[in-house]
Amino acid sequence: MTSPVSPILSSDKPSTDPSQDLFGHAPFARTLAKAIAGYRSADGIVLSLYGPWGSGKSTVLAFVEHELGQMDEQLRPVVVTFNPWWFSGQEHLARAFLGQLQAVLPAKHRGFKELGNRLAEFSGAIGGAADVAGAMLGIPVGGKVIEAGAKLLGTKPKDVPALKRSASELLLREKKRVLVIVDDIDRLAPEEVRQLFTVIKALADFPYVTYLLAFDREVASTAISQQTGLPGDRYLEKIIQVPFELPRADRVTLRQALFSKLDQVIAGTPDGLFNSGYWQNVFASGLDPLFTVPRDVVRLTNALSVTYPAVSGEVNPVDFIALECIRVFLPQIYDAIRTSPEKFAGYGAPEQHQKEAEQAFHQEWLTKVPEALRPSTKDLVERLFPRLGSVWSNVHYGGDSLLSWRRELRVCAGEDIFQAYFRLSLPPGAVSRADINALLAAATQPVAFADILRAAKNRKMPTGLSQARALLERLMDFVPEEMNADRAQPVITALFQVGDELLMATDEGGGFFGSGNEVRVSRIAYHLLKKVEGPQRFDLLKSALAEAAALRCSQRLLSSLAEAADQGEGAALLAKESTDALKAVWVERVKFFAASPDFIDRPSLGRLLSGWRHWGDGANVKAWTQQAATTDEGLLKLIEAFSYEVRTQGFGDHAVQTYRRVKPKTVENYLAPQAAAERLRALVAADAVPATHLAIAKEYVRAWDAFTAGIVEDD
Repeated sequence: MTSPVSPILSSDKPSTDPSQDLFGHAPFARTLAKAIAGYRSADGIVLSLYGPWGSGKSTVLAFVEHELGQMDEQLRPVVVTFNPWWFSGQEHLARAFLGQLQAVLPAKHRGFKELGNRLAEFSGAIGGAADVAGAMLGIPVGGKVIEAGAKLLGTKPKDVPALKRSASELLLREKKRVLVIVDDIDRLAPEEVRQLFTVIKALADFPYVTYLLAFDREVASTAISQQTGLPGDRYLEKIIQVPFELPRADRVTLRQALFSKLDQVIAGTPDGLFNSGYWQNVFASGLDPLFTVPRDVVRLTNALSVTYPAVSGEVNPVDFIALECIRVFLPQIYDAIRTSPEKFAGYGAPEQHQKEAEQAFHQEWLTKVPEALRPSTKDLVERLFPRLGSVWSNVHYGGDSLLSWRRELRVCAGEDIFQAYFRLSLPPGAVSRADINALLAAATQPVAFADILRAAKNRKMPTGLSQARALLERLMDFVPEEMNADRAQPVITALFQVGDELLMATDEGGGFFGSGNEVRVSRIAYHLLKKVEGPQRFDLLKSALAEAAALRCSQRLLSSLAEAADQGEGAALLAKESTDALKAVWVERVKFFAASPDFIDRPSLGRLLSGWRHWGDGANVKAWTQQAATTDEGLLKLIEAFSYEVRTQGFGDHAVQTYRRVKPKTVENYLAPQAAAERLRALVAADAVPATHLAIAKEYVRAWDAFTAGIVEDD
C-alpha cells in the first residue's frame, strides 16, 4: 500500500496572513483597515461586520489587524481584541470587557498608563475586579497597573459618570485611536448578547475609540428580540453607525480553495485510481451545492485528512470524498447507506414484487434531505450506487459493469469493498490494493508470481479463508481489461506450478455453492487464454503442461476446454484434436509424479486418478492403486480419496450439515471392493484405524454392506 499521507488539519482558527488567503477575503479586509485608519474624528464610532456562521468573519478581522500592523505608527490604532465567548456564562460581561481594556491599553501605549488606573476605578465602581479578567485571558499585564487597580478597588468610588468623564479626558488628551475588535457575539446565549450590546451602547461614546463588531445579524437580532421584546434590527441600528456586509465567497473561489486542499489530502493516492472525468460528474451533480461558506471547505478537508490516509489505495478516492461529504453534511443519509449495503451496492435489480418496498426505503431517506438539495442528492447517490437506477427507473447493469467497478474500487462494487469505506481500515489479513498491484507487477515473472501466491496461502483473514483465495478473486477483476496477451504465458505457467499448493479445504467456503481454488485458478487461466490468438493457444498450454506441478488445476482447465471442444461449440478455444493431445501431455505429468511416494498425498487424488483413468490407460492406474493399497495406510488414504462430501439442509434449517460418503461402485474401478471392505472391517475391529480415517473406514464398510444387501442409496 502507498504510504498514507500525514493528516493536514486546519483548525477552526482564522487565517492571519493575507498571503495565505484562500477565499478572497484579503482585498475586503485591506479596504476595511484603510477605512478604520482614515477615520479622523474624535467621536467614538461603532462598525459592524455582518456574515453568517462559517463565512470567514474571524479571518477578515485577523486580516484587518494584520493590515493595520503594517501601517505607520501614527496611523496605526491600538488594537484591543475581546472575545465575549471566553466569558460566556459569567454574570457581568461589562467587568470582563473593561478588564480587557485595562489590561491591554497600558501595555500597548505608554500614554495609556494612567488610563489603565481610571478604567480600574471605573470597573470597580460598577462592581467588579477588572484585573481578574486580564489574568483569565493570559495577557501579560504590568504588575504596577494591576496593583494600582487592586488598591483602588479597596475604596470603591461611587461617582460613575465622573470616572467615565475622567477616562474620556485622558483619551482626548492622548488623541491615540483605539480599535476594539469584538468577535463571536453570535455564539453567546441570548441574555449574554443583550448584555454585551448594553455594555457597548454605554461605552460607545468614548472618544477616539472605534468598535468593530463581527456577528451574524439574524442570530443577534433574534436573540435581542427574545430578551427585550423589541425589534432586534431596530435595536442594532441605534448602536451601530456603519454596518458592513461580508462579501460572500463566490462559487469559483470556494471551488478553488476546496480543490487545493483536496489535492493535499489525496497526494498519496496510487496512480490510476483517480478518474478526473468521474470526479467532475460527481462533484457537479451533488457535491457542489453542499459548499456555501468557507467553513464547509475546512470541515470536509479536516475530516478527510484524518479518514482518507487510513484507506488510501483501498478505496476509490472520488467515492470516498463523496461519502465523507454525505457524512459531514447529510449524516442521516450516511447512516442509511452504512447500515443497508444490500440496498445500495451491487448491480442486481430488485424483483418486481420487491421494487415498491425498495422505492419506499429510498424515498424515506430522501425526504430527510433539505428540499433544495433533494434533486442533487438523489443524482449524487445514484452516481455512487448505479443499482438505484433499476429502483427509480428502468436502468440496469450487468456483470461486466461489476468487474469494472471492482477494478476501480468503487463503493458500489460489493460488500467486501463497500465495508472498507466505513471501517476506515482493512481487517487483518485482508487483500489490499498494494497486494494486487504487486501480483500484477509480477505477471511477467512466473517464479515471483507463484511465490506471492504461496506466501498469501499462509496468511489468514478473520473469516478463516486464506489471503490466496482473496488474491485470486481480486486478480480476476483485472484479467478482462488490465492484462493483455503478453501476460498469458507467464501467468498460466505460474498457476500450473503453484495452483495445487493453494487447494485447501478451508478455502472452499462450504454450503451448496462453495468452490475450491482450482476453480479460481482455472478461471483466470481460461480468460487469459482467450486473449491469445487461436494458433498460439495450443503451444502455450503444451509448454505450461510439460512443466506443470499443479495437476488438479491444470486438469480442471483441460476438462472445461475439452468439454467445449467435444460439443463442437463455436466458442471453443481449442479443437478436439488439440485437447486430446494436451490430455496426453497431462497424463505423462501424472505418471511422472505417480512414481514418487508422496503422490498418494496429493490434494484431489481421487479426481487425478479419475482423469488418469479416462485420459490414459486404466490398467496403469489400477496397477498403481493396487500397489499403493498393499499397506493399511495406503488403503485408508485411497478410500478417503474416493469419498465425497454430501450436504443436506432440512426445511426451516439455517445451517448446512455435511458428511462424507463413498461408493463401492467407484472403488471397483481401482481396487477389489469386497477385499477392501473386509480389510477395513478387520482394521476397525482391531482398533487399528487412526482417528483421521476412522469415520470414512466405517462409512465404507457400511456402504459395502448396504450394497451387497441390494439397497440403493440416494445422495
